[in-house]
Amino acid sequence: MKLFITICSLCFISLFVNAQDFAPDSTVTIQKQQLYTVVPNEDLTVKGQIDAERHYVKYKGAATGTLIASLVSPLIGLIPAIATSSTTPKIENLGYPDESLFRQANYHAAYTRKAKKIKQGKVWKNWGIGFGVNLALILLLTAGQ
Repeated sequence: MKLFITICSLCFISLFVNAQDFAPDSTVTIQKQQLYTVVPNEDLTVKGQIDAERHYVKYKGAATGTLIASLVSPLIGLIPAIATSSTTPKIENLGYPDESLFRQANYHAAYTRKAKKIKQGKVWKNWGIGFGVNLALILLLTAGQ
């Protein structure tokens, strides 16, 4: 039982700890020249992904709603988790920095795809937190009997 509680607590703690931190926009330069060249379409794709990581922050409503619902019950929390993670973010919630870039098809697709992945990750992370809290409460209540 102690091993089970230890494993559960380690899994719960792992939700909050980042193993590695990287700078997504860092590139290696040699004498003010880039080490590699990128095709312009791929450049817009990469720029869209980087901009989404920097500027997309309107996922908080979906993530918070999922957290609150899953704190009540993980089964109830599955409803908003599935509903919000399966939809792409609304255009007004994307928070893109440059409208002229956003009109480019490759940039738009990459930015939107990355924003959806960010939203999905945050929503499911919050559902996991709610599930972990409920599991910990159940274990504490049953261990006291």
